[in-house]
Amino acid sequence: MLAAITGCAALTALTLAYGTWAAIPYGAVPAAASATLLLWTVACWPRSRVRLARPLALAGGLSLLTTTFSAPPSAPWGSVWRLAEMVVLLMLLAVVARWAPRRQAVTAGVVAGAAVATWTLPLIPAPSVLPLAGAAAFWALPVLGAAVVGGYPRLVEHRRRRLVIETRRSQQLELARDLHDFVAHDISGIVAQAQAARFVAASDPGQALPALERIERAGLNALASMDRTVRMLHEANGNGITRPDALDAPDAPDAPDAPDAPDAPDVPEAPEPPAALTPQEAPAPQEAPTPKAPTPKGPPPEVTPRPEPLPGVDQLPALIERFTAVGATEARLAMPPATPGTLSRETSSTAYRMVVEALTNVRRHAPGAARVEVTLTPAVRNPATHPAPALKIEIQVVNDAGAAPATALRTRRARDGHGGRGLNALRERVQATGGTLSYGPYEGGWRVLAVFPQTRTLPQETT
Repeated sequence: MLAAITGCAALTALTLAYGTWAAIPYGAVPAAASATLLLWTVACWPRSRVRLARPLALAGGLSLLTTTFSAPPSAPWGSVWRLAEMVVLLMLLAVVARWAPRRQAVTAGVVAGAAVATWTLPLIPAPSVLPLAGAAAFWALPVLGAAVVGGYPRLVEHRRRRLVIETRRSQQLELARDLHDFVAHDISGIVAQAQAARFVAASDPGQALPALERIERAGLNALASMDRTVRMLHEANGNGITRPDALDAPDAPDAPDAPDAPDAPDVPEAPEPPAALTPQEAPAPQEAPTPKAPTPKGPPPEVTPRPEPLPGVDQLPALIERFTAVGATEARLAMPPATPGTLSRETSSTAYRMVVEALTNVRRHAPGAARVEVTLTPAVRNPATHPAPALKIEIQVVNDAGAAPATALRTRRARDGHGGRGLNALRERVQATGGTLSYGPYEGGWRVLAVFPQTRTLPQETT
């Protein structure tokens, strides 16, 4: 509305200034329209930047009509109005290329760009194909420059948003894998123990108590895994940065609490002082100039802790022991003692996840399996073609067929479409470390085989 009122006022002023419509100079009307559009853009910024495409297309159309149907001026400086109009159109074109919606920006850019590229064609005294093409190509360069000035920041912003979306998606997938690899393993153990306790409770009630204790331990492990994942969500960029609200929170109420005193980073832990001496043994809150000032005291108690490092192959013996204790399937581990030192931290964590996923699938899909073999051995290759030892290690998990029928839980999960994602996601993770993963039927049972790169070979006495 403001632009329309201003344009009408400008046209009326031109008519009054020159007496008649025919006396208005060549190009003054489209120049006044472009100037009006520029004033409206500035006055209504930033709301006008996304609405500018259609008015710019109208201004460009008016300029093309002037170029096509108006008689060129006879005076040497008769086209000065048109030159000023082109400058304004180029400025508006840069704004449209930066902020307008894509389709509207393309339409307005084509119309305004054609107007700028062809405005000098009526001014050529002896028009021919070559001079006309040269003039249009010359004035197309400013159009291209305006499109680059507005379009390049738009491209950078688009790439930044796309990177943010991809990063968030990768973080979501990472958290989903963590929940699947660790929490699902413990939850499946709880389900197996609950089913076993239900069967033995009627015949031998004394066996139910150990089952409940194992359920409790599995539940605590699941809670610990979920707690680690939640702390990862609360971190800032994964670097353990304190949240701003934690920095501004008063920390005086937390200072006198005896359980929180040993958590202060600037106080060394004493070897279990008596309970009566605990307040005197925690001098940190008393040394602070004021309990309200967090700066002299170092990190406040609300600092988000770093998550514990993910487990590696050095924790496989404990994993195998817990798996055997939970169910009726016996798991065995064959691993050279020096194996953890030959793998990088990422590879070791991925290998641990691979074994967890394989054992979880055994519990879910082969609950009647009597034996599970987990072996870690150096990869063997042909010594005739490769005399140097291979810097790779093979990890395989093999279980027999099992004779137990499918439980109601497994049947319901298969019907609802659960499962089947763990091994596919695990294959991507193994490939990211430079390894390979394969799985399938093996000697009447099932085998999961992975080959991981090593940082160094195993000592000869361990191989």
